[in-house]
Order: sequence, then structure tokens, then C-alpha cells
Amino acid sequence: MSSDRHYSRTIEQKLLPLVQAEDAEGLVRLLDSFSRSEQRTAGYMLGEQILLECPADVYWKMVEALVRYDSRAYLITLMKTFLVRLERGTLSLSDEPFAQLAATFNDVERQKVALLLLPAIRQPEHVEQLFSVLGIAKGREQMVYLVRIDTLPCLFLLLRSLRYIEHDREEVLKVACQLMKRGSGASFNLASIVKVAFGLDELKGTFSLRLQPYQIARLEQSYEAFCKSVG
Repeated sequence: MSSDRHYSRTIEQKLLPLVQAEDAEGLVRLLDSFSRSEQRTAGYMLGEQILLECPADVYWKMVEALVRYDSRAYLITLMKTFLVRLERGTLSLSDEPFAQLAATFNDVERQKVALLLLPAIRQPEHVEQLFSVLGIAKGREQMVYLVRIDTLPCLFLLLRSLRYIEHDREEVLKVACQLMKRGSGASFNLASIVKVAFGLDELKGTFSLRLQPYQIARLEQSYEAFCKSVG
């Protein structure tokens, strides 16, 4: 059982003045002087409290320094804070410091951040914006992520992304089977759409959603129409 502490008054009294003074290097020096247990507690406090409420420019300044200091310890913790602030509207995917930070990610970090943020994004254009910031290309590269996220924006973009591989029937069929196995109503309905859109007569299943080929183009072009059919 974990004995990690999420709050310490003593640690808070050391962290707060440095964040308030925007002293990122001082914060790093302080963390470096802590024991491993104190560092974990400080990480929780920074992510769950202190950097959740501070001004946006201070957040990004601290994040840049902390990730540079120890990305394994702080990147995902502080991206969870970013996610909460995105939902609150106090940070944005358009923030230039986010793009600058993303440019430093290795492949593993890029994947972890994408899979953390994607499920919470509510509009397909924002999903595309995130992919752009993270440098994840359209087509197969994005599909690796889209097929794993069971939200309407990601399912919509997955349908559109399949056009990049429509010449590869086996791969399209594989995606449709993955959608059916997932079990959610939206994923199963998308599998039905994919069957019609790509002529996958070999895809077996009892589909309640029945569409004609001429109706598919509108679903690929209109997110609103897609949600009405799939959601």
C-alpha cells in the first residue's frame, strides 16, 4: 500500500514563495534537495493545488523547468494539471509554451500525453489541433491513437482517416473488427458505417444502424450528422 503523502504544510511553505516569485530555477534546486518521498509529496502538491491555480504564464514557466529537470517524475503529473485547466478554460491547446514543450517530447512522452488528453477533448477540430501540436501526422499515424479512444470526436476522425488506407482492405477490416470488439454503442455503429462505406461484406454482425452508401459522404463531412447517427 502506498504511503505517499499528498500534502505537507512544511513543504507548502517552501514551494509557494518560489512559485509566487516565479523562481523556476529556485524551485528545481529546492526539489533537488528533497528526499524521494518529499519530492513525490511536492509533485502532488504542485500538480493538484499550486500550479492548478497560478497564472497561466507562471504555470508554463514552472512546467518547462520541472520537465527539463525530471520529465519522468513531472511530465504526466503536470499534463494532468494541464488537462484540468483546459476543461476550466484557464489554459489552451493554442498556448505557445505547450507547442514549445511538445517539441521536446520523445516518442514515449508524445504517446503518453496524447492518450492522456484525447479522451477529454470534445470537438474534432481540437483533436486535430492536438495532433498538429504533437506532430502526429494524418492517416495511419493518427489512426493508432483514434482507434483507441471511444469518444465521438475521435470516432468521427477515425472514419475520415480510414480514407487514407482505403486501398488496404485488410487494414480497414481490422479496424472495423476492433470497433465491434470494443462493445460500446457508438463504436459498434461506426463499424456498421465502415462496413457500408468500404463494402466490407465479410464483416458479420447484427447492426441496428442501417445506412445506404450515398448517406456515408454526409457523415464524413458533417460532425453533427455523424453524432446523430452514431451517438
